[in-house]
Amino acid sequence: MATVALDSNETNSPMKIRINRRGWAVLIGIPVFALTVAAAFYFSMFASDAHASSEVPSGVETVDVTVIPGDTLWSLAQEYAQGYDVTSAVSHISELNSLEGTEIHVGDSLSIPVIAG
Repeated sequence: MATVALDSNETNSPMKIRINRRGWAVLIGIPVFALTVAAAFYFSMFASDAHASSEVPSGVETVDVTVIPGDTLWSLAQEYAQGYDVTSAVSHISELNSLEGTEIHVGDSLSIPVIAG
């Protein structure tokens, strides 16, 4: 363990701190790096061409249908998706209503995308 002997003549003089080349690099480098990152963030946020649209997004138009006896996804797809591939329409209806399979029950309320006409 190192010991320090204090000379009574030097107790009132302040300690001098000496910074070497690496110390100056850290002392100056960290603030410069932080300012560079902040400037890049500021520039990228306010100088980009990305702007919010003022138009209302267009979604899928749907019609709500209550299932009656005899209805199937296939028959509903044929009725509401005229001029469109029925197999794809069945998958759209299943996806829109979060159906696990193609089984529907009387009284179920389904949202059916109106694809054509």
